[in-house]
Amino acid sequence: MTSHQYMYYLTFAILAAMHYGSPHLSSKLPLSASHIMSNPIPSSSAHLTCLCGQISLPGTSLANPTFPLPSTICHCNPCRYTSGGLLPAFAPLKSAPSPEVQAKLGKYQFTPSCVRYFCKKCGCQCFVEHPQAAEDEWFCTTGMVEVSGNEKEKAEGVKDVVQLAGHVYIDDLRDGGVIPVFLPITGASASEPELYAEKHGTRPLNPVDLDNIAQTSGQHAPPGPEQQLEARCHCGGLDLRIKRAEYDDEPEDVSSLMEKEDPHRYLARFCACRSCRLSMGFSLCPWTYVALSSVINTKTSQPVVFGADAEKEGANEGLKLQHHHSRDDVWRSFCGGCGASVFYYTCDESRRSVVDVAVGILRAESGSLAREWVRWSDGEVSYGDEGTDQSQVQCLEEHGRIV
Repeated sequence: MTSHQYMYYLTFAILAAMHYGSPHLSSKLPLSASHIMSNPIPSSSAHLTCLCGQISLPGTSLANPTFPLPSTICHCNPCRYTSGGLLPAFAPLKSAPSPEVQAKLGKYQFTPSCVRYFCKKCGCQCFVEHPQAAEDEWFCTTGMVEVSGNEKEKAEGVKDVVQLAGHVYIDDLRDGGVIPVFLPITGASASEPELYAEKHGTRPLNPVDLDNIAQTSGQHAPPGPEQQLEARCHCGGLDLRIKRAEYDDEPEDVSSLMEKEDPHRYLARFCACRSCRLSMGFSLCPWTYVALSSVINTKTSQPVVFGADAEKEGANEGLKLQHHHSRDDVWRSFCGGCGASVFYYTCDESRRSVVDVAVGILRAESGSLAREWVRWSDGEVSYGDEGTDQSQVQCLEEHGRIV
């Protein structure tokens, strides 16, 4: 066992000990989580938006009247593969968006009971609809929520848009994901966190179970030199392969993000910046940093084309890539079929040879974090000060080694 693995399991065991055996209280948070705030801030002071601004709703659309918004993180494969994220959180709406708003949305329905909507222009995952519910249910992605208001104090008073109520579909992760990092802030005060292997109320788990899942996942052998990592969105419109990292052969802007002692794993970390949040739809966006030449189009076996060349006719044959410019020199790429965020690329001189790949679409054998392929940056969150869920940012910064 390496020193890094030892620290990983030690930290996991400490967090499990902190929570295992704690008294179990109510299985559901009340509609409003304002009981944890002395001066609850109304959600009507916020608004909902995507990165390009084409999709916009007032804060009065939110069903919960105050911040933070209770939300159970869904770790199911469809949520990860349609978004590129690892922490999909949703908040209920009072009613469906207007027909004018819906006309600007891409629609992806892969089951009769669930429809996902994303902005056609920037790719932001925006809404989920449950059309077969007794009353047609609509939810927004919580990363869309922009805190605002006439009073400056109101905007600054919301530390967290989301209060983590629990985690569901943990089995789909196969490695426990980043759940252990957030155990200290999951659930109501003094309660045991709500952890379920499948849907809410089905096969409850505890932190020790997560420890066992993670240890089993950690037994996967590292990839061989000719192996490639599968990366694919939910609809299959983006089907990719990523070559194994080779420290000595990587361009400097990639190798500078790696460790020489760990030559076959790319760096990965979460970003909390506003642009990533509003393009993916979730407050913490996971990226791994890969050389352009190492990202392969499965359909053609050729490297994926990035930047201005990617927008030329015939580029990236067979891929449903769409692009949005959050700046003139930035391409944020997503699947035009299901809306999954896939790439961030900039032609800035310092990063011209590297592309950020959304970790949520990776299909590693070990599980959602793809630990045999990527090395997670300990205790670091890019642009953490911009995060709209500061408690989650702090957990990653303080307990990040567990990832």
